[in-house]
Amino acid sequence: MTSTLTTPTSDFKGFGYRIAQIENNTHCNYKCWFCPNAYDNPAPKECMDIEQFRKILLEIRSVYTAWDLNDISFATYNEPNLDDTFKEKLQIMTNMGFQYEHISNGSMITTKLTDWLIKNPQNIKNFRLNIPTLDEKKWNNITGASLTVMYRMYYQLMYLFERKNELNFPITVIVNGDGSEEHKQEFMKVYQKFKTCPEGINFTMTGLIDRAGTLEGVECDTQKMKSGEINWGDQPLKCTADYFNNLYFGIKGNVFYCCHDYHQKYSCGNINETPLREILKSENHANQKYRFMNDFCSKCEQARPLERVN
Repeated sequence: MTSTLTTPTSDFKGFGYRIAQIENNTHCNYKCWFCPNAYDNPAPKECMDIEQFRKILLEIRSVYTAWDLNDISFATYNEPNLDDTFKEKLQIMTNMGFQYEHISNGSMITTKLTDWLIKNPQNIKNFRLNIPTLDEKKWNNITGASLTVMYRMYYQLMYLFERKNELNFPITVIVNGDGSEEHKQEFMKVYQKFKTCPEGINFTMTGLIDRAGTLEGVECDTQKMKSGEINWGDQPLKCTADYFNNLYFGIKGNVFYCCHDYHQKYSCGNINETPLREILKSENHANQKYRFMNDFCSKCEQARPLERVN
């Protein structure tokens, strides 16, 4: 088994390419201690309509060539596979030539989905699974989910991993945590649980961020969010994760600026009312972006003053 162990860091540098994140559904079955879902009021459970989804893809392609933007993700504080139309949406993306970046907690990767992915190869760029623990005693405290969910997930992921050679995409298991010794121990436990799987499954660790102070000081029994007061004031800023290069679409077709905007408060338009090209060129888009940077980015550890990064 191949293990890619990296140093946990909150200084995420982005995907390395432009991506569009689409809120395919609004529900997550976890309440992880490091996620706003554990502390804030989530949106009502809903899945994006197929025609709305198709319209977003067409709007993206009307503005960006495949060379400029061709990667799609469904990660927006949700579990993408809770969408009953997930496979249909995935097939639509593949048919249109888009690539898919899967980011999931792994709990809904059913054996039926694995079999379908083998029989119907999709244009998946990476299959990332966020698994912060597989310790029975810590599972509920860390994820907020029941042990039944963990046992089912483990069985289903073993089924997926054992068929790695029949799949056409790379698989990465990410153990989220605070970078502490406890986090490193959780990583080793997750790694050991899957050590009998075929080679080619990558394992890594990643750190946490307090999402512009909205999660400052949160903790579970064994880990704690690293935080410190950040206030860049009114200095011109750059996002070190390059989030402003990406596109973010809410379930109703609204456009916003950053995956950390949990309530999508800083939406700058809706593709059902205005074409995406006009939204991106509008004065409202520029004004809302400036407001977002002053209200939100000024408190974010992923932002840096321009004078420090130029």
